Amino acid sequence: MSYSTHTQKKSSREQELIESLSRFINLRWIMVVGICITSISARFVLSISLPLTSILIITFCILLFNSVCIYYQKHVKSYENFANFQISVDWIALVFLVHYTGGIESPVIFYFIFHVIIAAILLSKRECYLQSGFAVLLIVSLSILEYFSIIPHVHIKELFPIPVYDNGLYLLSIIFFSITSLYISAYLATSVNNRLRRREREIVALKDSITDAYNKLEELDREKSEFTYKVTHELRSPLSAIQSLLKSIEEGYAGEISVKAKELIIRSEKRTSFLLTLVNGLLDLIAGRIRKPKEGDIKSVDINTAVKNTLDLMQEKTKAKNLKIKIKSTPTPTYLRIVPDDLDIILTNLIDNSVKYTEQGGTIRVNNLLTDKEIKIEISDTGIGITKDDLNKIFDEFYRSKNAKAVELHGTGLGLPIVKNLIERYGGSIEIQSEIGEGTTVTVSFPIEKQN
Repeated sequence: MSYSTHTQKKSSREQELIESLSRFINLRWIMVVGICITSISARFVLSISLPLTSILIITFCILLFNSVCIYYQKHVKSYENFANFQISVDWIALVFLVHYTGGIESPVIFYFIFHVIIAAILLSKRECYLQSGFAVLLIVSLSILEYFSIIPHVHIKELFPIPVYDNGLYLLSIIFFSITSLYISAYLATSVNNRLRRREREIVALKDSITDAYNKLEELDREKSEFTYKVTHELRSPLSAIQSLLKSIEEGYAGEISVKAKELIIRSEKRTSFLLTLVNGLLDLIAGRIRKPKEGDIKSVDINTAVKNTLDLMQEKTKAKNLKIKIKSTPTPTYLRIVPDDLDIILTNLIDNSVKYTEQGGTIRVNNLLTDKEIKIEISDTGIGITKDDLNKIFDEFYRSKNAKAVELHGTGLGLPIVKNLIERYGGSIEIQSEIGEGTTVTVSFPIEKQN
């Protein structure tokens, strides 16, 4: 039975007590079933002369009490008082069971120790000792009442052919061992439980410290990213202006220039173009970290159309290298909820990589797949491949493998980190499989949103 009906925020100790009480109540059901099965089996299978009717009445009372506990647990204000009350009632029910199964001769008396352990789990050390004292009082009272025949002793002759409840020495030994065993059990159980609670508090304090430190680091990282974004954004405008001016000089709008000067201008323009590409890449990367997509910007985009449009923009590159392009689309339009520009960045980077690192006459395959749970885009090529060592690093910012540098000297190493960032923003994943000299397969997966 759950305590989730309480809506107010609770301390960890109180929450632990609620969960333990819930288990305690469930355990009482098991105890009722166990008593019924054991007593019926003892009476009819082993032919032990138990007062079955009295025992079943006690179990019925326990059953009724448990039902009342389940009902009132929703309205409890003090869970410690509620636990104390339940344990006290259980002691009383247990002493009645002891009485009807042979009094101080009954083996049921050992079950008092289990309840001491339960009290140690649910209650404070002081309350556990008080409950143990109450249990001792009940056992001593029952023993004395039976010894002086104030209440009748229930003799189970199959267990004890000769009754010993009226033996003074036996009575004193039972009282002594009951008191010592219950209090020693209480001491051991509370000591272990207090130690565990102390360790738990230390772990909770440590967790809170780590959480605070993580939040501070996260905030610092966000501030750093926002600062970098602003600075990078400010760099883009002058770089674009410089590139435009250099292009104008190169094309002769500022008058004739010497061959040597033109050569220097072309080299400068290429360097500026690379810097502009780097700045744009940084902007895309940082924007993917600090800016979440706005709901109004998210559209339903058909992945078949998106892939076709991206490949159309790369026709010149693919024709220049005589590459074979094979597309396998889904049978019907397959829509993905995404910001169109984000999907364009993902596809452009991945397909451009395949084109860039696939040799003349190679093949690029793009398969769009739809499963019950995911939309997948697989991009395979017969290119140079990636070494196993590099596969573990390709999503690191600014990292480029040696064989990639040999094919394409200029590159920022930001394409794949940007792609990974964007994919994860939409709950997706990216996997890359590759063999050096054999080619690479990139699989992008997006979860399908459940329709309300």
